Amino acid sequence: MTTQNWTSYPDTGQILRQWNGEISRSFTLSTVVHSILFSTGTFGNLFIIFIYNFKMKGYKDDRYFIPILAVVDILACVFSTWFALTVNIFPVMFPNDILCKCLLYVNYLTTQCSLFLLVVISVQRFLKICRPFQKQMTLYWKRLSLAIIAVATIIIVFPELIFYGKVPVKSAKYNVTGYICGPIRTPENMATGLITFTAAAMSVSVLSIAVIVIMYLYILKHLLRQTRIRKLRHRTSFSRSDVSDNPVPDDDRDQFDSPQSRRPEINGNRKEINEVNVTKTTLHVTNDGPPKLKRSSGSKIKLSTRRLTFMFMTISLTNVVSNIPTIVYVILCVNDPEAWFRNPYGFLQQLFQFMRAMRVVNHAMNPFLYGLFDGRFRDEIRKLCCKNISKIDL
Repeated sequence: MTTQNWTSYPDTGQILRQWNGEISRSFTLSTVVHSILFSTGTFGNLFIIFIYNFKMKGYKDDRYFIPILAVVDILACVFSTWFALTVNIFPVMFPNDILCKCLLYVNYLTTQCSLFLLVVISVQRFLKICRPFQKQMTLYWKRLSLAIIAVATIIIVFPELIFYGKVPVKSAKYNVTGYICGPIRTPENMATGLITFTAAAMSVSVLSIAVIVIMYLYILKHLLRQTRIRKLRHRTSFSRSDVSDNPVPDDDRDQFDSPQSRRPEINGNRKEINEVNVTKTTLHVTNDGPPKLKRSSGSKIKLSTRRLTFMFMTISLTNVVSNIPTIVYVILCVNDPEAWFRNPYGFLQQLFQFMRAMRVVNHAMNPFLYGLFDGRFRDEIRKLCCKNISKIDL
């Protein structure tokens, strides 16, 4: 009888595919989430570009950066999802070194570009709200700021092409070597350069976040002070209108009706508060209750400016919140590139998936924030919907 030879080595490629499939299946939730964020962010931001570029041509001063930010958000959604899906399908069998470098480069490029754009927007809102009578950001400076952002971002993120790529990893369980897309830590000089670049990039991001926070804190303080002053003026106007509603005795009525009594009284530097406020608000008196304030066109413009400011403030806040997990994720990966797949079914793996998805959440939810805060944008949507409904009825 012949004995069967069991000394042949198992198929390394098959074992590698088995290991890759186990990790890939644990990424199912991440794949679903990124697919949803991709669909929402891409189509939502395309709609934003269409409305702001073609339907709101006369309202571009305060909204100049919105279509540009939407373009950056689309690129971030597309390339972040492309990278995430590639990693999820080929976690330890990443197909190409150049693809890894390019996807990571564009990912960080769009993220950093979005952050720099929000810095410029925060400065523009600061000048608009807190320094309305000083020099504002003209069209020339807006375009120049975009050029500076593009050049600065390309230069800052360029080392990604050097320090990231296709990296070998070994499985202790299967005794095979796979390849991930991550930071390159060998040889020793590459590890030193990687840590230096990461520290510099993180410092730029933290500094940008600090500028955004400081600008909007000043804006918020100024708006709260304006709100207190406006409420005080309204209360004073109401109290004086109540005094004027008191019945006047017959003996004194002729005195109040005389032409001289209708002239505005000026005592020193003091004027009647009703006269001062007449250019800002108009009292609308009815028999049903106390006098109501009817907003003038100037007040509506100020209200729209405040709403847009709060919109950009909320967009910046979501960007900062979503960037914090990304910063932590990058630091963890640089410190230990292989940590994420040692236990693909554990808590650390799920945490890493959450951190990766948070980068895209900000870009996907911005269209909803535009619809929530921008009344002019909502009006254009209503017009578009009514026009389509009327065509269907015909």
